[in-house]
Amino acid sequence: MNKQKNTNVDKSMIIIVLGFVLLVCFGLFAAPEISKKTINELNSFITVKLGFIYIWIVLISIILCVYLGTSKYRNIRLGEGKKEYSEFSWASMMFCASMAAGFLYWGSIEWVFHYMDPPYGIIPFSSTAAEYSTTLPLFYWGFSAWSVYLIPAVAFAFIHYNLKQEKFDVSNACRPVLGDRVDGILGKIIDIFFLFGILGGVGTALGIGSPLVSACLNKLFGWEDTNILRFGVMVLVTIIFTISAYNGIKKGIKILSDINIFLMLATMVFLFVVGNTVFIIKMQTTSLGILINQFITMSTNMDPVNNSGYTESWTVFYWAWWMSYSLFMGLFIAKISKGRTIKQLIFGGLGYGFLGSFTFFSVFGNYFLDQQLSGAYDVVKGVLENGGPTTVVDIFSKAPFGSVFVFAILITSIISMATNFDSAAYTMAMVSSKKIQLGQRPSKGLTIFWAFCLAAIPMSLMIFGGSLLELQTLSIILALPTCGVYVILIVSCFKMLETYYQNSQRF
Repeated sequence: MNKQKNTNVDKSMIIIVLGFVLLVCFGLFAAPEISKKTINELNSFITVKLGFIYIWIVLISIILCVYLGTSKYRNIRLGEGKKEYSEFSWASMMFCASMAAGFLYWGSIEWVFHYMDPPYGIIPFSSTAAEYSTTLPLFYWGFSAWSVYLIPAVAFAFIHYNLKQEKFDVSNACRPVLGDRVDGILGKIIDIFFLFGILGGVGTALGIGSPLVSACLNKLFGWEDTNILRFGVMVLVTIIFTISAYNGIKKGIKILSDINIFLMLATMVFLFVVGNTVFIIKMQTTSLGILINQFITMSTNMDPVNNSGYTESWTVFYWAWWMSYSLFMGLFIAKISKGRTIKQLIFGGLGYGFLGSFTFFSVFGNYFLDQQLSGAYDVVKGVLENGGPTTVVDIFSKAPFGSVFVFAILITSIISMATNFDSAAYTMAMVSSKKIQLGQRPSKGLTIFWAFCLAAIPMSLMIFGGSLLELQTLSIILALPTCGVYVILIVSCFKMLETYYQNSQRF
């Protein structure tokens, strides 16, 4: 039995990706400064010279998502039978697999950076800057982000559930465009690019979540926020997500996701009630109006005259991050979307995605903005002098039942990172399996292997590099080849759906 399982593993793919992980880890060990400099120089070149690629792909993805959800293909059901998961569990797993690790931190503090250094010629620290500061996070974490996940999800689900193909990977979904070439070296390259993208994207999420956990531990127990502590956090998260990934979707990922969403909702409701509720509602409404009015401008502005660097630092970074997640999330959403129509998947993903981002960012961000504007806490000074994670936890600790609330944030942050990682490990195991039958899961041993690979590079940075900023910039670099695969996949998706639709019309 074990021999049969081993033959289902694509060993060549594992060897190449493992070699890449070892190479990066060795580079950080042997020459940490040179390695970090190389990563940063590549990042600078891509964002400045090639950033427009990310801008255009995301903009087109939004348009195609709306078209797909309203087109003649909209009622095609992805697989037979009823929906496999409830709306709540489905939405929870999507959130926790992609964005939950960043919600608590960036939801609270991102507005500070836009307030200090706003785009579009807005005067820093002005009332207009304040209004835009809570609008821009809704833009970065809203419809645009979710649009790049959903068309790949339709493609993967259609291939697996409707065409009943056992090869559940990225290259096979490109077959309508590339033909049988996906069975050779080209297919291997596509799948390897996909795996590289996950390494960068998930590492970025870790770079966001880990410091917040360390700051919570420092506040609660007085433990000094050092790289050793953050490494310990990494070990704990790795243990949790390895156990969850081993148990699969229904017994692991689903349970963790449900718990995580309940905790996040509880913390959000608590802040909404104890904070300046009227201010939060007013700013929510104002931000929504600005977003609707300025959406096209925000989606296309590249600041070619002033070259302030804002677009590269924020829009390009976010779009690259979401692109590095796009194929992974497409595969994962496809796996949990059996029984849904294309319309339900598209508008469910866009709707739940934006509603979640809007709710969490509006409550957390505006609670913190009110602290700044009312004079209760100088959030800007705290971020500049003490750093974002320390400032976030310090403000949380001053809320009613502060210690309890910080502890809740600690648990939620740990679970958020764990669910993000175990979803990624599960998806990587699916792609590196030669075939996955309907209803089958990848081997547990392969899933655990990928879980440790995902943790290896961040842990190496903890030990030798100090900062996780290089890993966050690595996501932009690794997302670039993903863009090419993504475009091929989108064309393939529409070709498959058109062929299927034409055939169905004949009978």
